[in-house]
Formats: sequence, C-alpha cells, structure tokens
Amino acid sequence: MFDVEIICFGNELLIGKTVNTNANWLGKRIISLGGNVTRITTVGDNIDEMSHVLQEALSRKPKVIITTGGMGPTFDDVALQAVAIATKKQLEVNEEAMNLIKNRIKDVKEARGIELELSEERKQMAKLPEGALPLRNRAGTAPGVLVNTDDTIIFSIPGVPKEMTAIFDFEMVQYLTFNSKEKFYDRRLVVNYVPESELAVAISPIRENHPSVYIKTHPHSYTTGNERIIEVEIHITMVSTEEESKILDQVVEKIIETIKQLKGAKGEKPKIRIVNDDN
Repeated sequence: MFDVEIICFGNELLIGKTVNTNANWLGKRIISLGGNVTRITTVGDNIDEMSHVLQEALSRKPKVIITTGGMGPTFDDVALQAVAIATKKQLEVNEEAMNLIKNRIKDVKEARGIELELSEERKQMAKLPEGALPLRNRAGTAPGVLVNTDDTIIFSIPGVPKEMTAIFDFEMVQYLTFNSKEKFYDRRLVVNYVPESELAVAISPIRENHPSVYIKTHPHSYTTGNERIIEVEIHITMVSTEEESKILDQVVEKIIETIKQLKGAKGEKPKIRIVNDDN
C-alpha cells in the first residue's frame, strides 16, 4: 500500500461555489489501486499558500502527491509555479508538452471545426518544472504533469473533472504500481458507430461481473468529408500479478462479442479496433 496526499487548488472550492467531486473520485480510484489517501487539502489560488502546502506535504514523504486545478491559460493558473517553488526547480518550455498542446488544437479543429490559436497564454501551459514529464490530456488542452522528487512523485492535473479523470485513467495509472509482484496491465479498444450511452449499458454486466477490472469509456468523434464519425475508446485496465492478469483478455473478448451484437448508428455495423501501445 502506498500513501497519497491530494491537494485541490481553487478559490471556487473554498467559497462553496463548486463542490469538490474531484477529491471524492480520486479517493475511490486510489483505494481501488491499493493506495492509502492520508490527507485531502483545499487551497485557494494564492502562490504562497499553494507552494507552502506542497512543501509541507513533501516533508511527510508520501509516495504520491496529486494536485488538481490551476493548470489552464489564465493568470491565476499557477499550479506548476507552485510545484516549481516547492521542488526548487526552474520552469522551462517543454517541447513534448508544446507538441501535445499543438496536437490538441489540431484535433479540436478536425473534430469540431473550431479554430483555436496557439496564443501566448496557451504556450505558457508548456512551461513545466525542469525534468518534468507531460501527460496527454484527451479531454482538454493543458497537459498533466509528472514531477519526480527524491521520495515522492507529484502529479499535477487540471481541475475540470472530465480532464482530470481522462489523465488519471489513461496516463497516471500506469505509474501507480509499487508492489513488485503487481503490474499495470492495459488493453484498449476503439469502437465506431456506437454511441457511448449505448456502449455503457451493453457492457455494464461485464463490469459488474469483473470488479477487479476497471473499464473506462472515453467518447470522441472526427469528421471525414461531410460526415461526423462516432468513436468511443474503451480503456480496460487491471493492477495485478501476471497470472491474475489473464482475466483481462477474457474481459476484452466478452466486450468485443457484446459489441458485435449491437446494431450501430446510421445503419452501420459496429467497427472494433484493438489498439496496441505502439500504435
């Protein structure tokens, strides 16, 4: 079991304008992965308070610190500045993060026809603490960030719930296996022509029958010609021993067989593609 501290940034949380559902979701998800949440702290958008709370957390040497909020392009999005101060690192432009931002802008244009500029404000989101690892954000523009310190891994992720959950389930979870006998196992399916709501109902019994397997759907779409294509990515993961992980392939087979029985949208049969890590 590994100790985790969660730090939520945002004035809106302190004044009661926004309910902190992120902390609730993260707590449950971390426990499911074998973690132990020791503290949840809420701090306003004040750089001194933010960096101070981070320094206090680091002094307790938890295995993981997760910060949420303060990751956008506006003047009060200073989470990474706080992390840099707390870890005594300089902020620098991270080329990988910049590419993630550019690709996200391109994806939004292709999928929705919305033109986004690579503004100076958006470029600021590519300034990470030196040595940091950017994490792809499939639901927004600001990348998540992983910073390694001597004793603790710090994850900083946006506070928008759909972005927070996407980064956690598709990126962060692979770094949260600390038991030498257990590893993170991942399978992904991409399904076309079936809406997420229909998929969720169809695979719900599989999820209920296999509680040790985590199944996450992530909808997106793209435009080809004049047609908008429905696409849902299914992320099927498990933290387990190698022997126990065999159940993952069984679950994937059951999901595929279930999807094949669906009618699909626009008169199209469901199209299923297995995604490998090297794709």
